[in-house]
Amino acid sequence: MKSTLRNRMMLVIGLFGGLAASLMYSAGADTPPEAAPAKLAAEGPTAACKPSNLAIKADRKLTAEDFEEPKACAKCHERQIKGWQGSMHSLAFKDPVFQAEWALAFKATNGTALNDCGGCHTPIGITTGTVKFDPTLGKHGGFTAPKQAEHGVSCDVCHSVSGSTAKRSLNGQPGNASIELNPGETKYGPFKDSKSGYHETEYSELHTKAEFCGSCHNIFHSVNQFPIEHTYDEWKNSPYAQADIPCQDCHMVPVDVAIQVADRMVRAKDVPNHGLGGLAAKGSKKEREIVHDHGFVGGNTVIAAALGVPGAEANKAEAIKRLQNAADMDMDVRQGKGGAHELRIKVTNVRAGHHLPTSLTFIRRIWLDVTITDDQGKVILRSGELDAHNRVDEDTVIFGNHSVDKHGKSTVNPWEIARFDELNTIPPKGYRYGKYAFRLPDGAKSFKVEAKLNYQSYDQKVADKLLGDKAIIVPTVEMKALSRTYDAALKVVEIRNLAQR
Repeated sequence: MKSTLRNRMMLVIGLFGGLAASLMYSAGADTPPEAAPAKLAAEGPTAACKPSNLAIKADRKLTAEDFEEPKACAKCHERQIKGWQGSMHSLAFKDPVFQAEWALAFKATNGTALNDCGGCHTPIGITTGTVKFDPTLGKHGGFTAPKQAEHGVSCDVCHSVSGSTAKRSLNGQPGNASIELNPGETKYGPFKDSKSGYHETEYSELHTKAEFCGSCHNIFHSVNQFPIEHTYDEWKNSPYAQADIPCQDCHMVPVDVAIQVADRMVRAKDVPNHGLGGLAAKGSKKEREIVHDHGFVGGNTVIAAALGVPGAEANKAEAIKRLQNAADMDMDVRQGKGGAHELRIKVTNVRAGHHLPTSLTFIRRIWLDVTITDDQGKVILRSGELDAHNRVDEDTVIFGNHSVDKHGKSTVNPWEIARFDELNTIPPKGYRYGKYAFRLPDGAKSFKVEAKLNYQSYDQKVADKLLGDKAIIVPTVEMKALSRTYDAALKVVEIRNLAQR
């Protein structure tokens, strides 16, 4: 929708501020009369978008041209676009791992997965009906879409959200793209006093809440309604929800601020000297208490860097820093029976407002890599070492969930999952143990335990299946490392926190 006002503004774009049109949290500065909040509950999902919960306001007929491209938003929102372009939101459609998984799902479900997956990964493509499957792309086929839709979760996706369809979905909860889109002159966001010369603005209470993120960070199987991904639900049942700390206060601020949020259990705005204030847009006149980042940094260190998009290395560095500050690790050794000892390694989720790992908990990898050696350097116990195929053995202590189909057969294909038969993720502020039995050799005077907590975005076997053997080597991030030396009486004689890599 291109108006005369917009055409005029292209000539004087640097003179005005406005509500952010990148993702979720930026705004201009002038102060018009306060607008009514956007609805938290919209009409039900649009028929053409089902089985996703995606909706188009008033069932309008949309085209890709109804949506702005991010480069238009960048003219006023330089800081926001800088973070977004290296984010997984910007690559939600192009991500080759997702494309391959989507292609397999599309073929296995006779096309149902087109809207199932596309509702979150390319809302523009689904609402405009412009996503097409091409069997010649990639190893398993792939999808094409207009350039506006290729941007995945773009500026104009989030800032065209005028309401939520969650209460009218099958289970009444956020998830499966439970958003209503209303693209056009009006951009929706979290400020009540925003004014722009480029577009109209409207306050949206939804944009200030975790439910906004839960629209896509909760995924239910569209047939059996099993919660395949439940990041929002994990947050909702956590101390962070009880303290009214939403997703945005950790994932839309620098890691150093997120650390303070988690340690103090306060909102980002209440962190002393947070340094997040400033102008939300070029030409703005009003200083905002917080101007949120739009990198949406989580734990993915693979795709943006592999594709070499602008901002990828900065996003990767922040992701590694976030992972290395998410958990703490401790250990103790107990005397067992018959001369055996028990090593217990305690891993605590100290700073994630959801479980560790979260999202695709059946392919995400957090595991313990443990070595015990005696005073002569003899290896007494070894567990969790990566093999030549970049994988760990089945006896490794892995924090995650195990998924099965309706027949109880192990599967990591989301469209086949009926339940989890093993749960071992670590809840917010909670902990899990890894336990190991071992015996000291006769005559040993001491022994050393070295433990590492490692992370991979997905199992190498999954990457090989989707992209081809060794097409990408999934990197390992060392989240924590700890070394302790004990004497034969199990008394600690040395403690070292090892440098993380």
